[in-house]
Amino acid sequence: MEQVLKLRNLKVVFPTDYGLIRAVEGIDLDIYDRECVALVGESGSGKSVTSQAVMRLLGSPPSLVRVDVLEFDGRDLTRCTEKEMQEIRGKEMAMIFQDAMTSLNPVMTVGRQIDEVYIRHEGDSKQAAREKTVKALELIGIPEPGERANAFPHQLSGGMRQRVLLAMAFACMPKLIIADEPTTALDVTIQAQVLKTLRGMQKGCGTSLLLVTHDLSVVASIADRVYVMYAGKIVEKAPVEDLFIKPHHPYTVGLMAAVPTLTDEKKKFTQIPGTVPSPVNKPSGCYFHPRCEYATERCRREMPSLVPVGQGREVRCFHPLSVEGGKSSE
Repeated sequence: MEQVLKLRNLKVVFPTDYGLIRAVEGIDLDIYDRECVALVGESGSGKSVTSQAVMRLLGSPPSLVRVDVLEFDGRDLTRCTEKEMQEIRGKEMAMIFQDAMTSLNPVMTVGRQIDEVYIRHEGDSKQAAREKTVKALELIGIPEPGERANAFPHQLSGGMRQRVLLAMAFACMPKLIIADEPTTALDVTIQAQVLKTLRGMQKGCGTSLLLVTHDLSVVASIADRVYVMYAGKIVEKAPVEDLFIKPHHPYTVGLMAAVPTLTDEKKKFTQIPGTVPSPVNKPSGCYFHPRCEYATERCRREMPSLVPVGQGREVRCFHPLSVEGGKSSE
């Protein structure tokens, strides 16, 4: 299978007056042709920083980015100039940002903002670009696309604004789309519609997708493989079905237990104790050990490596859990 994205040993640090914020610490990531990969974790785990680093959107300063390998479709992005990256962004690699209201220009109609993609990357005239824009809005499921193209972002609902971002991202049929929390602030019904549209567009256009989210229900419905991230490190990697059937890392188990269900007889929310550690002052050893019921002295002293635990599966834990939730042997 053709590899679309190859990321090796990505590190992102933000120097501050309070110390170094180690946002991302040496993560590896692979995405293959027509595949949907989910990057999952709590807020502050480094997911969005990772996606922005892949797009080379992090300025230096304020960030310090180091990476051994950043290859997209066989091209070394670390050697590309900013002008070359501008040609790649939007045309070969696109990003759907978290908040549609702040991602769209409030003083430009949504149609004009999509027109710019066709004019900039495909050299279309304004008229040809507008025709493509209307077709894109229609394809993405927006009613009366000709009229909606003349609307400003504040005149559209949250779901429509998110669909506009989808139309903009898919405009040039890019090889890879990065969706950073694409259903944030949407109600459940609209969220399901947007996800269905996103998955349908991805399959129809033959695009690879990196989905950044904290919502495991989204992951279950759309992803092929999952990377679980905690405090700047990947703690578990697995095919999506295997992960939900048999999670190995205590953090992954905690995330799944925190998802409420209609059949929950306890009638109370389950939560992981404690909070995500400060990126300036992370604990020694395994970063998750202060919140882990299985932590031992070794966990407090040493950082576990990400090791294989089955076909296509890796886990960063000295005590990977079995499907029953108990400790397996080291």
